[in-house]
Amino acid sequence: MELLGLDAALQPIGSLTCLNIQWNRRFYEAGDFQVLLRAGDFDPAIAFLYTAERPETGMVQKVETERTAKGDFVLLSGYFLEGMLNWRVLYPPVAEVMNVAVFCRDQVRDRLGGAGFLVPEGAEHGEIKTITARGEPMGDFLYALLAPYALGQRIRLELAENRMIYEIWRGNDRTQSQSQNAFALFGQGFGTVDGLTITRDDSALCNCAIAAYEGGAVTVDARADASVPRREMYVDTQLSPGQYLTPAALHSDARAHGLRALEKRKALMNIDATVLRAGVRYQKDYDLGDRCDVRDDRLQVQFEGRIIEINEVWKEGAHTVSLQFGDKLPTAYGR
Repeated sequence: MELLGLDAALQPIGSLTCLNIQWNRRFYEAGDFQVLLRAGDFDPAIAFLYTAERPETGMVQKVETERTAKGDFVLLSGYFLEGMLNWRVLYPPVAEVMNVAVFCRDQVRDRLGGAGFLVPEGAEHGEIKTITARGEPMGDFLYALLAPYALGQRIRLELAENRMIYEIWRGNDRTQSQSQNAFALFGQGFGTVDGLTITRDDSALCNCAIAAYEGGAVTVDARADASVPRREMYVDTQLSPGQYLTPAALHSDARAHGLRALEKRKALMNIDATVLRAGVRYQKDYDLGDRCDVRDDRLQVQFEGRIIEINEVWKEGAHTVSLQFGDKLPTAYGR
C-alpha cells in the first residue's frame, strides 16, 4: 500500500518509504495505524497519511524515535479521521426525537462542519427514537447510536478537492441467506482462512441496570426472556428532577443511561480469522462492514457475522489480513 504524507493543510509532501505498516480498520469505532520509517525518510511536517487504496486517512498524533543497532527509526501512530469526532462533546445537553442518521449528521454538521468539512444529506437510516445526551464524546456516542442498525460512520478525504466528507454507511450482505451478492464463507475447510479462533466470554455480562437519579431510580431490564437469570449493575446517572420539565423526561433520560451502560457489559463472542489470500479477494469478495458466513468445523458451528475490524500488516514484503466479526447469529451448520 502506498502512503502519501500530507501537511497540516492537507497538501502533499511526498510518498513514504515504510518498513512496517499496521492499518487497523474498524466499523463501530475509529480505527488506528502505526507506520515505521527510517529516520532519514521522515519529514516533521507530516500531519496526515493518505492512501488512494483505502477509505481511511490517518492523523499523525504520536511520533516516537528509536535508535538500534540497525539504525535510527521513527514510529508514527494515531487514529483515522473518524477520531476527530471525539474532539467535541455533546454539550449543552441534547434531547431530540428524530431519526438516528439525521441526528448524527446534524450533530456533526453543527459541531464540526465548516470550510473543508462537509456533511451531505442522506437517507434516513435506522428509526425515529428519543435521543438524549449530556456531555458524552460525540464520536463514541454516535457510533453507539448507529450500531444497533448495523450502521457505521466515516470521514473520507477527497484530496483533489481538499475537503473531508462525513457519511453514514453499511456494508454488503454476503451471507448464503441472500441472493443479491456473491457469498463469502470463512472457514478452514473451505481454504479461505489459515487460523480461526472462536471465544465466548460472559463473565462481565449484565442484563439489568438500576439507573439511579436524585430521589429515585429506573430499572432497565434488557433480557429477552424473563426466565434468563437476572444479572444486575448499578448506574449513577447524576441526574436530578430539577433538570427536567416532567418526570417522564427524567425517566427517559435515566433509561438511556442504563441502556448505554448495558451495551458495554454484553456477553462477548470473538471470532478472529487470518485470511488466506488465495481463497477470497480482499475489497472485492469481502470488505469492512460486510456480513459473511463463518464456519468452524471443529466445533461444528456456523455464524453469520459482520466484519467489524480488519487488521492489515505490511512487513518485509508480506501483507497479512486478519478479521474480527461482530453481530453474530448462529445458523445451521452444513448449510
